[in-house]
Amino acid sequence: MKQVKKWLPILMFVLIIFGLTGYGLVTEEKTYSATEKRELQTRPKAKKKTIKNGKFQKKYETYLSDQFPGRDEWVALQTNISRLFGKKESNGVYFGKDDYLLEQYDASDFDEEQMQTNIDVLVEFVNRVGERADVKVMMVPTKTWVMQEKLPLFAPTYDEQIFYDALHTKLSAVDEQTLIPVDQVLFAHRNEEIYYRTDHHWTTWGAWYGYSAYAQAMGISAEQIQKKSDLQLASSDFLGTTYAKVHQAAKADEISVYEPQTPLEVIYNMGEKTTQSLYETEFLDTEDQYRVFTGGNQAVMEITGGIQNGKTLLLIKDSFANCMLPFLVEDFEKVIVVDLRQLNVGCDALVDMFAPTDVLVLYNSAQFVRDRDFAAKCK
Repeated sequence: MKQVKKWLPILMFVLIIFGLTGYGLVTEEKTYSATEKRELQTRPKAKKKTIKNGKFQKKYETYLSDQFPGRDEWVALQTNISRLFGKKESNGVYFGKDDYLLEQYDASDFDEEQMQTNIDVLVEFVNRVGERADVKVMMVPTKTWVMQEKLPLFAPTYDEQIFYDALHTKLSAVDEQTLIPVDQVLFAHRNEEIYYRTDHHWTTWGAWYGYSAYAQAMGISAEQIQKKSDLQLASSDFLGTTYAKVHQAAKADEISVYEPQTPLEVIYNMGEKTTQSLYETEFLDTEDQYRVFTGGNQAVMEITGGIQNGKTLLLIKDSFANCMLPFLVEDFEKVIVVDLRQLNVGCDALVDMFAPTDVLVLYNSAQFVRDRDFAAKCK
């Protein structure tokens, strides 16, 4: 009996390992998690070079985690245990006041060297292209920074003002009017529903405030801006990216949309698809509802149907621009939307190709700092 007890833990461990391996062999690998809104690691191929440099081992560890049976249930269990023991954070997410789930950021998320590199490249790009077009920059702050009052007591977070001070100092040397002060605008409205509780993006209402700041800088009348504040409810059961990290939320979010009043033609990816709407409503019936905005991140979109004023906007962006785009399209004869992460084309080549009268660089602050594609393609 003593021998059985001695070997029982080892036997259980072996059974679990072989059981998981067998499960992985007989089940189909998942390539995308709609719940977590990201690509999953599939089984990596073992090569001498990747084994030697350690990349295979890292990918295989990620693969085991991503393809673990019942992953979602285990994440939820981990969250419940953490909260049971009084923890205010789990898997990089703070459980904030008023049911807000807030991403945890520290200095590593705003790496000083990469931050300065990206800012310098941005300034050089603005300086070059500013001779040919009216260039504006909008960096949307993180939900955690704007809504600090929702954080648990004494919860540490990165001082994002460091990024904004560095950005403002360097852009001001080129043109005082280049940087849209969206951080100040959102701070002024932080008690409103400007960020989702369960997702890291701003809401369409938050995006409207961002659009308002940009439109004012472009000389658009307050009356025209106000007309676009009429939003329509599209969903009341949205659970976003932050929820996906903890699988716990007191209540779901609402998604609202603005429907442009002019007929549009939207061409996806140089002719891959043509539609008359910026919304892909079929995604409202999936776990990835945020893709209702343009079907997610597209490499290139060409939109016509706005005011006939001879103006073309080149929008260089990340996912934060997706819900702001419907506000913009009526103010330009043509809008070209590009996501550099999906393209192998440089920024100057895009400017040469589309000859825009206006350029808007719109990113979330944390995503911009970590984005290596921008520095590589816009220098």
